[in-house]
Amino acid sequence: MGDFISLSQQIDHPAQLLLGMAAVVVAYALFTLVGFGSALLASPPLALLMPVARVIPLLALLDFAGSSLRGWRARQELAWPELRSLLPGMLAGQLFGVLVLARLPANWMALGLGFFVVVLGLRGLFAGPAKARAPAGPALLYGLFGGVLGGLFGSGGFVYASYLERRLASRTAFRATQAVLIALSTGWRIILCFSIGLIDWRLLATTLAFLPAMAIGVYFGHRLDLRLGREQLFRLLNGLLLASGLSLVLRFAG
Repeated sequence: MGDFISLSQQIDHPAQLLLGMAAVVVAYALFTLVGFGSALLASPPLALLMPVARVIPLLALLDFAGSSLRGWRARQELAWPELRSLLPGMLAGQLFGVLVLARLPANWMALGLGFFVVVLGLRGLFAGPAKARAPAGPALLYGLFGGVLGGLFGSGGFVYASYLERRLASRTAFRATQAVLIALSTGWRIILCFSIGLIDWRLLATTLAFLPAMAIGVYFGHRLDLRLGREQLFRLLNGLLLASGLSLVLRFAG
């Protein structure tokens, strides 16, 4: 666990490491409930501990471990036409996003990630009532946009969810298709990151160190009060996005 040990030695306060672990727990608890958002919640605190170019593949490994099992269990409910329509754009978009990730300066990436998460949090908190179900638009564009965001910031899941929610009336089909798409997306991101050297044995060791935090988050996510309203849940999610994004911007703005 060389990477994890060196990480713990480099940070100024042990509280930062505990914050990273806590962020992973919270992120995967909410991911279990809403099907996306783990990277958006966990990456800003983790970016205080390590470069963003390390955070994104780390969370891709954690996401793949969780979402692949969830997708396998829900495979019978898949909406195959919607999955196939999003897949080409997602693959191409992630290729572009990962190539950019490998070349941008670390501080620029951290600030970009922070502003991106803040905008998402504000958008979610102040969005008006959801509109009636309508056509989602070209699947290729949704796939490309989600793929680029996934490659750059580790999360395009909310883009896919926005498309599928407008296309699928069945909540079961929506959850199943979203889970499989996230599993495929993270698997492809891992292949891309590995091929350009963003994943090595030290990062794999760090991932193993964070697996217990992910497992605890999934455990609590399954046991959270299911009577929590959908609107309350998404306001909590967006509030956490706003707080984590602001912390990252303040850390690297100077």
